[in-house]
Amino acid sequence: MEVHHPHHPSHKKKWSEYIIEFVMLFAAVTLGFLAENLREHQVLIERKNQNLEAILEDLKRDSIQLNARNKEYHTALKDFEDLKYASLNFQRKVLPEKEYIDYIIRKSDSLSVGTGFHINNSAYKNTISTGSLSVINSPNTKRLIAEYYEELGIKLQENNSALDLESNEFIQKTILFGIGYDSEARKKVAKISHVDFHNDLKNVPAFVKSITDPSFRVYTNKFEARCDYYLFVINRFQKVNKKLIEELLKKEY
Repeated sequence: MEVHHPHHPSHKKKWSEYIIEFVMLFAAVTLGFLAENLREHQVLIERKNQNLEAILEDLKRDSIQLNARNKEYHTALKDFEDLKYASLNFQRKVLPEKEYIDYIIRKSDSLSVGTGFHINNSAYKNTISTGSLSVINSPNTKRLIAEYYEELGIKLQENNSALDLESNEFIQKTILFGIGYDSEARKKVAKISHVDFHNDLKNVPAFVKSITDPSFRVYTNKFEARCDYYLFVINRFQKVNKKLIEELLKKEY
């Protein structure tokens, strides 16, 4: 006896069904891709906002430093002029040697200059490393950030090095003792009264020679010129610092 199995003809898909499946698959992949891109973009925006908030805090700390350096160098430039004027009066015999030496010691002892401005750039570096800079929409914000951290930042490094070199030269060639610094090594000397310390200096031939020689004015003028240019750089930093703070406070980046 023969067994007959029923035959079920297989369903043939229409072209329209293939097209619909393809469109649905393509749409799913595309939407997934767009959703991932959107998520990554949102993360970048979030990081950008966090980094710019951190930059704002760095700028505020920089502003405090800049104000201090500005006052310091303004005062120092006046002191340098006083030192040169006293030296000139001594050479012209208007000022007696004893009075001149006493004046130079007192003036040099209170002279505070040579401290460099060191920019707070950790938040800026983080902005670069996370790619946050690329998603800042405001051209003005980008321009000010580039001017502050790149253009002026490079100029600052160069001038800090030059300032250190000429500060050391000024000390070695003229007054022979440090200005405006403090350290553990100086604690013992600090215990000696200023009167005793100053009287000791007067008895050091090398010191007396260095400040009574006409070259004293030359080295003073050279260091003053360096400090004057450093103040110019500080003033530029202050202007851009203020503009960038105002720009970031708008939160339109």
